[in-house]
Amino acid sequence: MSKRSSRRSIGVFADLVKAIDWYDVSLQSILQSRDLISVNRTQSVMLIHIAEGITRPSDISYEMGTTRQNIHAMAKPLIEVGFLEMVPDPEDGRSKQYSFCRESQAQRDAVFQVLKYLDRKLAERLGKDAFKQLKHALSQDWGEFISSDR
Repeated sequence: MSKRSSRRSIGVFADLVKAIDWYDVSLQSILQSRDLISVNRTQSVMLIHIAEGITRPSDISYEMGTTRQNIHAMAKPLIEVGFLEMVPDPEDGRSKQYSFCRESQAQRDAVFQVLKYLDRKLAERLGKDAFKQLKHALSQDWGEFISSDR
């Protein structure tokens, strides 16, 4: 019996975590093999939010269910290596937001290339129809966060 089949199923959440593990470990391994910047899991999730246009620390912290202080702590090493920068928020002059540095464009291009490659590999493994159904299901609006079971 494989390690995976001996585990008790605890629902979709466990499967989503395994899926994120597969993508992120694969991504970081490929980036390391190319001598590119590799980040930890939470930084990876934060960068996905920024790439999707969620750039204010308060919005990122809300989406990730953490504090702004944690977001700033995760961003600090990425700012130090010139991957991210803090820039004025064009909608609120008192606030700042994250932006990718121009110098990080080659890294970002490599990440997008690897993510497309991983999508192709997953589609090969699952089958194109199953992959399309998965992508469709995950891209639906799941509504607001649920904060109570009542």
